[in-house]
Amino acid sequence: MRKSIAAAALVVSASMAVFGLAPAASAADGVTVAKGIVAKYSKNPTSLGNIPVIGKPIPKNKYVIAITGDSDAAITLNNFQVQAGKLLGWKMEAQQAKSTIEDQRKVLQQAIAKSPDGIAISGLEPESYGDLFKAAKAKGIAIICSACLAAPYEAVLDTHVAGPKMLDLWGQMIAAFAVANVKGTPNVQAFGLSVYPVLVRYDKSFEKNLKLLSPSSVYKFNELDFSPGQIGNVMKANPSTNFMSSDLGDFALGWPQQLFTVGATPGQKPLIGGLTAGKSAIQALKDKTENAWTAYSLPIVGYSVIDSFARYWTNTPFAKADLPTQILTQKNIAGAVIDADGNYVGVKDYQAQFKKIWGIK
Repeated sequence: MRKSIAAAALVVSASMAVFGLAPAASAADGVTVAKGIVAKYSKNPTSLGNIPVIGKPIPKNKYVIAITGDSDAAITLNNFQVQAGKLLGWKMEAQQAKSTIEDQRKVLQQAIAKSPDGIAISGLEPESYGDLFKAAKAKGIAIICSACLAAPYEAVLDTHVAGPKMLDLWGQMIAAFAVANVKGTPNVQAFGLSVYPVLVRYDKSFEKNLKLLSPSSVYKFNELDFSPGQIGNVMKANPSTNFMSSDLGDFALGWPQQLFTVGATPGQKPLIGGLTAGKSAIQALKDKTENAWTAYSLPIVGYSVIDSFARYWTNTPFAKADLPTQILTQKNIAGAVIDADGNYVGVKDYQAQFKKIWGIK
């Protein structure tokens, strides 16, 4: 059967960018477009993208403090930021903060007091930390932020790494997977933490694209409270659910165990997916108890942050390339580029590519 004109137009717009989807004219049209998006982002990335060579000597003896949260993923990100900075001959210091504004402010204040040349942060927005960004600027400290929604502000000089554009894309990718793979009309129970703006951005993109691809779909957001059995109880109360989404990966949630307990068959009904494939999500894809997670390369994010510092200190324009990414699924997980510790890498020779960009051996 030929695609309708509406479906063809949607495929064209979807192939061009994350934005620009129009409401599907029919359920079949939406599924067609969704399958096209999934196919496009199921392939392994092979390049860092358009990141220009710096072409100037990068100064050594810089002092950078890298601050992240205290989760396994956050610590992994910090390890790669430290590794990348040391390749450039910099003094690197890693700091972890608890997931509260109070502790994050405390750790950031302590870092500013040490007067480093730069501070790397992740997900800290001006609404809660703007006064500290001003204090850092007054001391001549450069700040680079990954996973930030706000534009550069005071000492925060670059926020393009894992910024709004990527979050919008990831929401579209998982919405497309849901529409393309559930049996019948998507009936989604989503789980997340609305306290974090970056997670809210993903959730809104997921819901928006779900409705564009499947206007008759059902979507319900549930605030995660980490109470025992929350996910299982939601499934039990909503047995027609055929897709569950999370903006927090499957971190500490125990998706399969909770769903098995209430008689569901995770990986079949409901399908499970969402933002950021951590180690446990990657294993669950291999075990076929979860279905689709966005790929987030902590090594490449860490190196990209250091690249922004290098560009700032050489008066070189910041790179604006999107992060290499893909949808990780049961079908492609065996061929995904994953390191010995179980972290998603994505681009196998990313370090060699960055060294070439930086002009080092």
